Amino acid sequence: MAGQAAALAAPPVRRPRAPLRVLGTSVTQIRPVTRAAAEDLGLDFEFITLDGSAAQRRGALSPDSFDVYDQWFHDIDLIWPAGSIQPIEVARITRWDEINALPRTGRIAPDRPRARGGDPSRRLFVQLDGSLGDSESDRISMLPTVHNADGFAVVGADPAGVTSWGDLLDPAWAGRVVLQADAAIGSLDMLLALQARGQMHPGDLGDLTLEEIDALVDRLHALRVAGHFRCFWTDEEEALAALRGGGPMIGSLWWSGVTRLRAEGVAVAMATPREGYRGWFGGLGLSVTLAGWALDAAYDYLNWWLDGRAGAIMARAGAYMANPETVRRCLTAAEWDFWYGGQPAACDIRDPWGRVIFGPGDSREGGDYSARMSRVVVWDTVMCEHNYLVRGWDWAIGG
Repeated sequence: MAGQAAALAAPPVRRPRAPLRVLGTSVTQIRPVTRAAAEDLGLDFEFITLDGSAAQRRGALSPDSFDVYDQWFHDIDLIWPAGSIQPIEVARITRWDEINALPRTGRIAPDRPRARGGDPSRRLFVQLDGSLGDSESDRISMLPTVHNADGFAVVGADPAGVTSWGDLLDPAWAGRVVLQADAAIGSLDMLLALQARGQMHPGDLGDLTLEEIDALVDRLHALRVAGHFRCFWTDEEEALAALRGGGPMIGSLWWSGVTRLRAEGVAVAMATPREGYRGWFGGLGLSVTLAGWALDAAYDYLNWWLDGRAGAIMARAGAYMANPETVRRCLTAAEWDFWYGGQPAACDIRDPWGRVIFGPGDSREGGDYSARMSRVVVWDTVMCEHNYLVRGWDWAIGG
């Protein structure tokens, strides 16, 4: 009897919690970030790192294969209608009030016009009927996080001589241009270039008609056949491999790629197109399958992204955070002045791995945070005729 009583009183066996599965891309799932999250939260993670299109497909079709969706905000136009993610309760986001005006209103300042395309504010708030819009509510589709204003890379040449998106199509660069293969992003680089050269005049840069898509695809195909492009890249690793290939080159690249090349000693800079930037916004979403402990852990992870450490790491890779003043406390004064203030470096500026990427006196292109983000003319987007665009785009690039 005593043995039986002891057995009955034994504590239950606690099974280990399953890791929190985060689906995303190499933009944010870099080792310094993933390591910091594990250290600060004490959670086990499974980081599922795919290229943008593959992550998008998995996010839309397999919500049971991930817990947190870490992707671009424009993806919401595909993910939300698929019913793959659930609304986020604003009351559970501890630093919600610190998020700045850009993702809430689409403007960095009230007197600035909204850019075309996938304006994050227009798909931020969950409306009463379950649709997304910019009327404020107590639920959001994704938590706004990292973002940036992108031009394009200039490798092995003076960036002062490359001042327009139209330079991507200049015959002088034939055979030395790289372009992103993702139709939702690469198409905008092409459109900005064609518009700058007077070869296309779309009615809405962020939402082409079928006829405009045909015209874009035909021009892209002709350029590819003529050998104008060095490559079309899907993953940033492919872009970096091409840009390390020797000789002057220009083309699509993210700021994270710029910092990696600079750490290797490659002479790379980002152009400042006089027509304005292509902007992108990232965010975190919650799988519709989440509940219980896993849902609580996912909210902890979302809140961690706004606590400053993640934003500081991403700043050293060239990206901004939606609540910059919190990030400021986790950067040195010199880092803040360089990355957010647009000032010449007062000392060596290092990347997330501690490698020197800018020296004293170097400046980031485009000025300070407000100046750069206010010059975004179009956001990465999913157009109304996205499927038609993707089919034509993939044919044109030889996919």
